[in-house]
Amino acid sequence: MQAWGALAQGRFTGRQETPQERAAAELLAVLAERKQVTPETVLLWWLQRHPARIAPVIGTSDPARIRACGQAVGRPPELDHEEWYALWIAARGKPLP
Repeated sequence: MQAWGALAQGRFTGRQETPQERAAAELLAVLAERKQVTPETVLLWWLQRHPARIAPVIGTSDPARIRACGQAVGRPPELDHEEWYALWIAARGKPLP
């Protein structure tokens, strides 16, 4: 399965519009700092750890954005289960059922 718009048009890494997007962006920033990578890398790792085995598709012509995603290439996702679920819950704005 491929994720079209894998970076969510920047909603989690630059232009948040909802409280859920702001919460997810804040958590992404914390995880990125902790792991010394970009928030885009953490977002791509989240997709790669999804049980559906999602393959992210990066659709940007912005060189800075491409570089920000580069840390996710060629290394396994460094998110544990707790971090993965915390991002999911933050983006949903409510607990999982």
